[in-house]
Amino acid sequence: MKILIAEDNPIIQKLNSGLLNNWGFDFDIASDGVEAIEHVRKNNGKYDLCLMDIEMPKMNGIEATRIIRRTTRYFPIMGITSNRSYRQACRDAGMDDFAEKPCKPDNLFSKISELTVRSITCLLKSDSLISKEEMPVDQKHAEELRELAKRGLCKMRLKGSGSHDVTVTVHKHVPYSISHDFVEEEAEVTTFLDRDRESPGEVFLYKSSCLVPVMLLDEETYAEKCQLEDEKMKGRNSLVTEKKE
Repeated sequence: MKILIAEDNPIIQKLNSGLLNNWGFDFDIASDGVEAIEHVRKNNGKYDLCLMDIEMPKMNGIEATRIIRRTTRYFPIMGITSNRSYRQACRDAGMDDFAEKPCKPDNLFSKISELTVRSITCLLKSDSLISKEEMPVDQKHAEELRELAKRGLCKMRLKGSGSHDVTVTVHKHVPYSISHDFVEEEAEVTTFLDRDRESPGEVFLYKSSCLVPVMLLDEETYAEKCQLEDEKMKGRNSLVTEKKE
């Protein structure tokens, strides 16, 4: 994970650098809004998150955020300041969240985890399955993913050669379960629940294609299968190491 720290106070720069190092995150540091924009442009917006101070020389964090939102791909930005009156201005500028200084390490780590959610794409091939995490496409998409994450769910896009993509809402461990079934168990088909609120159902996924028949379920059967799947998924993510492109 790569994070941009936009902060003019050397002491806070050092503090945040130490925390991110301890958490195993890569990071860049900008001392003002102009430098933050330069870092974003140089890296083509490929940051997982920006911790954006508000009151900085040359250009403040609110104006820097407005420019970043107009000129580059989406990534989460969190405003950080001791002045809570900036909260609404941060939101209006396009920031995703707001934290007050001093931000306790546990609280900062929690907010980083919440803001850096991903959707998952699974590419099905005849003899393998490749899964990778993908950034949200925009702020609305990111908010949707965060709400799903609070419920222990994620968005998964299934891609097969010559097939249309299929997007489903699933238990957060389903991608690992599919990998385990197809790679470890050498199964040809696996099943899981699509927990989309509009059309919940049981999905039958075939290893050789992206053909995904869905059987819609009545409320009672759906609730029962959710409970069974939740039990099955406990610890499932520890069984398989994701294959990445």
